[in-house]
Amino acid sequence: MLSDPIMYRLHTVFEYYETEVAMSKLEGFLYEMQGFTLMVLAEQGPGAGAIVEIGSFKGKSTGWLAKGTKKASREKVFAVDAFTGSPEHQPGMGCEDHDIVRIGTTLEAFKRNIAAIGVDDYVETIVAKSEDAAATWQGPIRLLFIDADHSYEASKLDFDLWTPHVVRGGLVCLHDIGHWDGVTEFYDREVKTNPAYREVLNVMGLVVLEKLS
Repeated sequence: MLSDPIMYRLHTVFEYYETEVAMSKLEGFLYEMQGFTLMVLAEQGPGAGAIVEIGSFKGKSTGWLAKGTKKASREKVFAVDAFTGSPEHQPGMGCEDHDIVRIGTTLEAFKRNIAAIGVDDYVETIVAKSEDAAATWQGPIRLLFIDADHSYEASKLDFDLWTPHVVRGGLVCLHDIGHWDGVTEFYDREVKTNPAYREVLNVMGLVVLEKLS
């Protein structure tokens, strides 16, 4: 008879593979291992409160988060995005997006994607700029994922607006650390040495912070 530790490890591998197959069909800029990390944090992460994602694009990271929290019957994911793309997604830019070029929005693709993977009932979509959504936000956040405009200024703004709502012991995740200059510089200069936060994990540039105070 196989031991519980062996079965647990095998179950984790099977769960990763099955979810990765479904999620790999969605467009987005997220490694599958990063997505699986978000899923586990959404399912088993500490604290009580909402899961908030700043920057949803076409729903790939949203889907991973929602898969996790839905499995545990925990809080919904609030996806905050104007759905008009970041600067790099605009026509003629390095990551030009065909939906942005064609219709100027990724909202319809986002809705199709989260419905296709069966998590639309666990996602609340807030179509707004980060600062506008933050102005009316109420309630605690246990998991905050920031993955919008990666410039220094925009990263700082998102962080400053939303982290006050994160509960003590809650998690803040920043994407593309070490890959995009602006958000990396912001993290190195203003977050990494901030005593209110402690880095607990770095998955290929997805940095996970624990809020200490």
